[in-house]
Amino acid sequence: MKVGDLYRFEGTVSMRLYGRIAVYLGEAFIHRDDGVTVENHQVLMVGESSPTTIDRGLLKWMNKVAA
Repeated sequence: MKVGDLYRFEGTVSMRLYGRIAVYLGEAFIHRDDGVTVENHQVLMVGESSPTTIDRGLLKWMNKVAA
């Protein structure tokens, strides 16, 4: 995945995200107090003003939008 590219959520992802288009903003790690690092990613959905943090498991449902 490349930062700045457009992606569409497809497949069996939640209905809230299905068909939505988003700009991929990159990784957003969470460093917990117990030393565990959680790998998350951020996207900016078209029409929204603040980014959404998603789990890495959702990346497989994101397909790049052809220019």
